[in-house]
Amino acid sequence: MAKKILGYVYLIWKCAFCGTENPGPIKSCTSCGAPQPADVQFEKVDQEKFEFIKDEALIRMAKTGPDKHCPYCGTRNLATDNLCKKCGSDISIDAEVRTSGEKIEDRDKTPVNPTTQPKQLSKGCLILLILAFLIACVVGGIFIFQMLSTETTNATVEAVGWERTVLVEGYTTVRGRTWYDELPAGATLVSCSTEYRYTSDQPQANATEVCGEPYTVDTGTGIGEVRQDCEYRVYDDYCEYEGMAWTVIDTLTLSGYDLQPRWPNTTLSSTERYGQQTETYTIVFNADGKQLTYNTNSLDLFSQAAVGSEWELEVNQLGAITSVQPSR
Repeated sequence: MAKKILGYVYLIWKCAFCGTENPGPIKSCTSCGAPQPADVQFEKVDQEKFEFIKDEALIRMAKTGPDKHCPYCGTRNLATDNLCKKCGSDISIDAEVRTSGEKIEDRDKTPVNPTTQPKQLSKGCLILLILAFLIACVVGGIFIFQMLSTETTNATVEAVGWERTVLVEGYTTVRGRTWYDELPAGATLVSCSTEYRYTSDQPQANATEVCGEPYTVDTGTGIGEVRQDCEYRVYDDYCEYEGMAWTVIDTLTLSGYDLQPRWPNTTLSSTERYGQQTETYTIVFNADGKQLTYNTNSLDLFSQAAVGSEWELEVNQLGAITSVQPSR
């Protein structure tokens, strides 16, 4: 999401020695003079006192970065200071830089009462869940084993069958809907309407800005940066059109019970053509009086399945054929 800066506000800090509330940019307590501690926690002002800072100098200070604390006297200095303004020590290297970037509102959240925490499962329920999980694993393992474990079975071809299908396509006028910039070449526009297309993190043309609740970020200077997380719902022209395209107008199917499969055909006009073709071959085996059926798309395999021929089958524990080949 895009982060939108609404402005800057004063934060406050409470003196650890006398409890006085002080404006965030003030470096020492206005009551007892104690320096602002390095680990001070800034807070938001009361809602009725809330107003955006108009002083450009203070706004620039907030943008320069978090304050630095002198390691020698503890005085708080601006991010741009190289010498402590109180004791004159060099603070360009060893100074402690205040943490920044945290949401003030996150600090103010009331801790969850332990009594409202979700109840933990009892030991008995936990044991039952573990047992149920183990049983499910065992059952699943048995099923997988039965699927993968096979044995070789000799069988005779008892019957065969085949089915072939051909789609017939016609070049006809069709209606469709798509975005304006994706209209097919040569299409005739019928009508358009403005509809939601996608959400962007950045401002876009024809977009509606949708923002969350404002929140305050600690800049580490005693001044808070008020932000909003925003996204942009982009709208565009979604259109109905007419155009010429190849579409399915008929399905031809031919089947038989021999080893000579054929494709169905018909007389086509100048605006028709054959489309997708599919073929399915079925071999019925007899294995010691038990009938087993095997489907394949391989014409080469099917053409070898003369009725009465001997075959070797791989059959899993569930009774399904996994592979076949003619006996040697």
